[in-house]
This record gives sequence, C-alpha cells and structure tokens, in this order.
Amino acid sequence: MKRYYDVIVVGGGPAGIMSAMASGKLGASTLLVEKNGFLGGAATAAVLGPISPFHYKDEQVIDGLPQDFMDRMVRAKGSTGHMKTIDPYGSGDSLGFYDREKYKYVAAEMLVEFGVDILYHATLSSVQMESSRVTGITVAAKSGDLLPLHAHVVVDATGDGDVAVMAGENYVLGDAVNHKMSPSSSMFEMANVDTGRVYQYILDHPDDFEFKSDIVPMREFDERLRQKYFVGQGFKQLVRQAVEKGELSFGRDSVIVLNGIHPNTMHFNATRICGKNATDVVERSESELDGRRQIESVSEFMIQYVPGFEHAFVSVTGSEVGVRETRHIEGLYTLTGQDAYEGRKFEDSVSRGYFPIDLHNPDGATGYGNGGVWMVLKDTFDIPYRSLVPKHIDGLLLSGRCISGTSEAHGSYRTQGGIMGIGQAAGAAAAVCVRNQAQPRQQDVKEIQAALDQLGGLYRRDEARARKEKARARAITQAYIKSQNGRLITDKAILASYED
Repeated sequence: MKRYYDVIVVGGGPAGIMSAMASGKLGASTLLVEKNGFLGGAATAAVLGPISPFHYKDEQVIDGLPQDFMDRMVRAKGSTGHMKTIDPYGSGDSLGFYDREKYKYVAAEMLVEFGVDILYHATLSSVQMESSRVTGITVAAKSGDLLPLHAHVVVDATGDGDVAVMAGENYVLGDAVNHKMSPSSSMFEMANVDTGRVYQYILDHPDDFEFKSDIVPMREFDERLRQKYFVGQGFKQLVRQAVEKGELSFGRDSVIVLNGIHPNTMHFNATRICGKNATDVVERSESELDGRRQIESVSEFMIQYVPGFEHAFVSVTGSEVGVRETRHIEGLYTLTGQDAYEGRKFEDSVSRGYFPIDLHNPDGATGYGNGGVWMVLKDTFDIPYRSLVPKHIDGLLLSGRCISGTSEAHGSYRTQGGIMGIGQAAGAAAAVCVRNQAQPRQQDVKEIQAALDQLGGLYRRDEARARKEKARARAITQAYIKSQNGRLITDKAILASYED
C-alpha cells in the first residue's frame, strides 16, 4: 500500500474492475478501493444473472479487456462466454453466463497481474479537494481509522456517483421531470430444479409467456457447464391463481426464469422494489426488507405451483439489493435517449452503446407498455468522452452507470456489458491524463482513443468484422435449430427467419 497513486478507482464492480485494469495495463500506478471483501459489485454481491450482450444484432460492440476477462473466465471453467438468444426481446442479443465465485477470483488475479493494488473493506468517507480539483479521497477502515489517499486522477465507479457528489458536482436523481427511478430487484437462484420439466412446461404453454427464447452456444466451454440454456418470462396463469389465493405477493405480474451457470439451477430476476431511493440509507434498508419478503414469496410459489420445482430450494441470495438507477452526474455532455435510439455517433467516442432502452415500470407490477419501455435501437450509439468528464470538477472521471446521461439513455448503457466498455474507457483516459500530467477536461481524446486501440477497445464499427460476425452467428444458429429436431420454445416465426 502507498499513500499516493497515479490513479485511484473507487468501486470494484464491473466498471471499476475494467477502469483499474485499463489504468494498470497502461502503466499507471493504480489502486482499486472496494467496500466488500471481494470484487464484482452488483455482478456478484447482488446476484446478477448473465452478463448482458457485448453484441448488437450479432456484431460485437464491446471488446478489449472486457473480452479478455470473459475469455479468462471460460478458461477458468467459470463461464460459457456469450451465447446467442434467438429471440432477443427482453434479454438482448446475447447472454454471458458466469460463476460468481470464479468472477471474484479471475477479476482479482487479472488486476494483480496488471500491477493494481486492491484495498478491500474500505468505505469512502470524504473527498480531498484543492479549489475545484479532486486530489484524493479519505476512506474509513474497519479499525475506524480514516486513511487519506492521494492521486492525480480519481475514477468514480461507485454506481451512485458518490465521489462526484462529495466533490460538489451537480446531478439528477432518476428522470429529470419527476425523479422517478427504475425499480431495484433482489435477485436469487434456486437449485435442485428439474430444468427439463420447466422447459417442457414452457413448450406446452406458449401463450402463457410474454417472451421466451432458446439460447445458442457460440463457443466451446467446459463440460461441467453444459445444459440446455433458455429464458422465459410468464407463468401468468399460475401467478394469477396464486395471487388470488393470497399465496404470492411480489412486485411483478409474471416471473422470469433462466438457467444458472450450473446444471439444475435457475436464476430469478423476478422481484421489483418500487419507489425507493437507494442513495438514502433508510429507504435502502426498507428495500432490503421488501426484497427478502419477495424472494420468500416467489420461491415458495415456484415450489408449490411450477412443475420441476417440487424439490428445489433457494441456493443463493445477494448480500445487497440490485440497484438499477440513482444519480446521473452532470458532465460536459449529457447523453440523451434520442442519442441512444437514433444511434448517434460522436468524434470523441470512447465506447459504444447497444442495448435496447430498457426502463422498468417505476410504479408497479406491469411490464413494457404499462409504464416500462423496451425500445430496440436503430443502431449502436457512441459514448462520448465528454460524458465521462464532470462539468465543473477537475481530477475526476466518471465510470459506469453514473456517467452524464438522461434516465432514458441510462436505460440502455447501464447494463453490465455497457458499463464494462465505459469502465475500460475511463481507465484508459485516466492513464493518459497521468502520462501527460493533464486534467481530464484538457486531454486530447485522440490519445485516449489510441490507448483504447492498444487495449483492443471497439469505439468505432469495423464493417468487415461485423459482417463476418453476423454470418458466423447465423450459421451456428441454423445448425443449432436443426440439431433440436423441432423441440424449441422460440416463436416459430423467428425460427422461420433462419431458414435458407
């Protein structure tokens, strides 16, 4: 441990991991500060499901260190890599299944290899300032001591923008009009599930599901992870029966299930916690209580009502609620929903967005079209460097979901793959600023883009590569469909689109 670093990254979630990896690999002395005793943030602590796509309509959009991490996870027998969802509605174009314990291990090993120091069990206490410039942070250690740490650049990867707010930067909480936020969720998994019977139920009751899709392996992965992968949201008749009997109480009107990484397990993104501000300690505590109650209700419902769950049990719950949205920090440029939807491009691009605008209903149980939104983008959009630079504060870069964007744009770039790309960009920018002894707002973006080229980042489309990727995905999907002999839950019209 040192007291002065070139770069300090605050927050060890997906964005912070990638920021610290990029900074360290590019030669900056880097410290990653994390409140837990492990890495991953929401990806591990909140029991997120598969990593959201690195892809837009089969074109890979996120690459470089995020892909290196996925490759390392596959080699460690902890991931399938990204698999293709034949019907992307509700899930995105691909899903990267992963073992959370392997995630914690692989992320830490890669960071150490890149020379990054990791400080666990350290909570952000205050931000050190000289005029309007951040010069470091103070963390509260488990002993109760306050530990001052100094850096040329601090990267805020806290999710909630805590560093930026402590430094005095402006922000918007939730949407700009009424400050409502996408609801949180307490995710969990169940084990000892007969997933074959669950799949058969979906086959036998197709009209009872809002969406459902088979998931296609796109690469070789370890035999211990092999199973039939699928996703479905529904069980609406069973849900209705249980609610009417008073045997089910949760924040939705249907249940979404998909495989866990290990056979005979299923992951649930099936709870909804509305109207709570996750930056308020009291409201966040209320969220945790509500989430636990919903987990208990949903899991007992599955055991009592759904074929295949008769002998199942809750095997994993999060150590904290999964938070989708809180603060949007004001930057030099604020990404808008229109920027995302139209697929707008920027000269100072440092990463790209690709996921549909996914806004969960902030007021209740019903899904898309009833207060929620699922809007497929016309094209990928660029993440401009200006959205990572706070508008009024020097010495600071934004990483992950707290960058400068509206609630609508955030509904796209907030997913795990998206914030990994943003994290890589923030870390690269921090390292370049250190090399040039420049403030983030003064730094020429072309040097940052050159650093991203060195890391393998895709901040621009490679047309030839995209064509090859799409052709490969179509061929693999066609072969998979044929191999299943007609036993597929994906909508027949979508399957027909893969016929020659």
